[in-house]
Amino acid sequence: MAECATYGTVAVLQINDPPLNVLGHDVRSQLMSGLQQALQDKAVRSIVIMGKGQTFTAGGDVKEFGTEKIFWEPTLHSLVEAVSASTKPVVTAIHGTTLGGGVALALASHYRLADSSAKMGLPEVQLGILPTCGVTQRLPRLVGLQTAVRMITSGQTLSAQQALTAGLLDKVVPDDLLKKAVGFARSVDVQRLEARRVSSWTVPCADRAEDVLDAARKTLVRRSRGAIAPITGLRAIQASLLPFETGMKREAELGRYLWTSWQAAALRYAFFAERAVKRWHIPRNKNVNYRTAEPLDIKSVGVLGAGTMGVGISISLLQAGLKVVLTEVNKAQLDKAVSLIQRGLEGKSGTKPQPMQLRVTTDYSQLREVDLVIEAVFEDLALKKKVFQQLDAVTNPRTILATNTSGLDIDQIAAATQRPDKVIGTHFFSPAHVMRLLENIYGRHTSGETIATAMQLGATIGKVGVLVGNCPGFVGNRMKGLNFTEAMFLLEEGAEPQDVDKALEEFGFAMGPFRVSDLAGGDVHWRRRIQAGLTTEHGPPPYTPLLYRQGNRYSPLADMLCMQGRFGQKTRAGWYRYKSGSRTALPDAEVHRLIHKHRQDHGFQRRNISSQEIVERCLFPLINEGFRILEEGLAAGPQDIDVIFLLGFGWPRHTGGPMYYADKVVGLGNLLQSLEKYRAHHPRSAHWVPSSLLRKMAAQGTSLSIWAAGSRL
Repeated sequence: MAECATYGTVAVLQINDPPLNVLGHDVRSQLMSGLQQALQDKAVRSIVIMGKGQTFTAGGDVKEFGTEKIFWEPTLHSLVEAVSASTKPVVTAIHGTTLGGGVALALASHYRLADSSAKMGLPEVQLGILPTCGVTQRLPRLVGLQTAVRMITSGQTLSAQQALTAGLLDKVVPDDLLKKAVGFARSVDVQRLEARRVSSWTVPCADRAEDVLDAARKTLVRRSRGAIAPITGLRAIQASLLPFETGMKREAELGRYLWTSWQAAALRYAFFAERAVKRWHIPRNKNVNYRTAEPLDIKSVGVLGAGTMGVGISISLLQAGLKVVLTEVNKAQLDKAVSLIQRGLEGKSGTKPQPMQLRVTTDYSQLREVDLVIEAVFEDLALKKKVFQQLDAVTNPRTILATNTSGLDIDQIAAATQRPDKVIGTHFFSPAHVMRLLENIYGRHTSGETIATAMQLGATIGKVGVLVGNCPGFVGNRMKGLNFTEAMFLLEEGAEPQDVDKALEEFGFAMGPFRVSDLAGGDVHWRRRIQAGLTTEHGPPPYTPLLYRQGNRYSPLADMLCMQGRFGQKTRAGWYRYKSGSRTALPDAEVHRLIHKHRQDHGFQRRNISSQEIVERCLFPLINEGFRILEEGLAAGPQDIDVIFLLGFGWPRHTGGPMYYADKVVGLGNLLQSLEKYRAHHPRSAHWVPSSLLRKMAAQGTSLSIWAAGSRL
């Protein structure tokens, strides 16, 4: 846990609790005991605190969060203050990635050194809490307000060299950290100990503090989008301008405020949900799960299709050290892809892929001996079935065949092969080498081994894999489509695109649905609507009412824009207009005229629509569909849905995800009432009909947390 040793006049306390050396109660107790022994030992003149293994310490133990154990003495606060008050110099020697409580220990120490590979960061803001134990008071005194603001309000990690430049470290050593730390500790001057206590310092350039904090506040209000932790962190930093003890009291107050906030609970839920989805199972066949199915060992992967998705998938695979055979029938496209892959890898690691790691070909037969193939061709069912028929003929019978599709029928694709048990959907999100989500879709015949292999592959390449069942759009796009549907209905009733986007961005999304549509390209979903028979390139299908499809209300506004060639940013005109070379969305009078004429032509009476109604109408149908998905057994639990939206669709993390938000913030009873209200106003939209599961849970007064607790094996 924590080991004590003496090197002449230097006592060395080493944290040894692999893999991350977290500061749980046992480690804290042993560090405190070791510190007290060193202080009582007259032969010891100075003390080194460091870690064994891969890191100094990753900070507090998240398993203790929300439990009484975090308050057991010695608390982290008690340990930190004991280090600061030490009558003998304390040197913290840092390696690996040191986070949170580890940074607090370092700040309380009298000297700090690190090896050249060390990193230091404060990720607490990502859990909705405040870095306490004096961090918000000592850090500004040591490195200044600007660096403290960046680290505390954004969770920014500093390299050893950056930390040295900022003043967070006293020295960086290239190697042999233990030896160098002991030598450094022998050299420090006991007489200057009081001057080395950061708590006795004042914040540098305090006369400019107001300007720095005002600028930071404006930036945070814009970027936080409703998250309270960053702004609260800034308020704590501001208290560092006060006497240290006064600032510490303010830090404690603000820390308690965040610790008990609903956003902190939501962010903790999101943190653990990402880990829970790894324990996958099929809801209607719980005998097939992460415990019973063994993955194949994947060392080589074929990627079929060298477009945007194929390039991104290849980069992800190569970064993980896998061999990749990139196949594309268009030689010019293949050459372009190689250049893009090399550029992507250089940007990440500074090195090009090794010749044996990336092989390119126009010949399908070169995929014969790969362990797995990921098809990434154009999103067309007939094309994908043809491709899978060809892959089935040329690849080894043991090879797993995966399709990167965002919503096509996995069973139909699998039926084109003689190995439906080895066919699975692997829905990467764009850009594939950046987005962390991998939505894996099992078909009727997909084997447990194939599922386990796809889930393991996701982990290997740094993705969070979520397993879902097969249905149109799967989980993510099936739910998300309702968001855009209602957004267009709001335009018909009186809102403008910028009104809808503003309301949802204030809720916490980085971009509203119309800005997202312009970024992705409106023609993408237009083609899907054409394929689904909802529209044609020239308007509604023959003998079809303009405002209804398949018995439900339908808005043709997006189709009308696409028929004019307004596809978004790539055509410099979509729901907004764009200046050449700019991504800034500008309201477009032409779009406003089109919407206005559409309202007049079809008898819509324009009315003022509140931000609350916009948010509810865009999000509540989506959440209701989530309950239907759970009811149909297409997702193992609400965490799976929430992780898909947090990582794949930019759902604001501080709200926990759509299902958590509905359960813990809105309340299932309130959600049901709202759905019934909107259903009465919009009877021709089936998505307002509450799901049976929601009705049942609201009537029983039960929570999704019960479902979540019982859904993981």
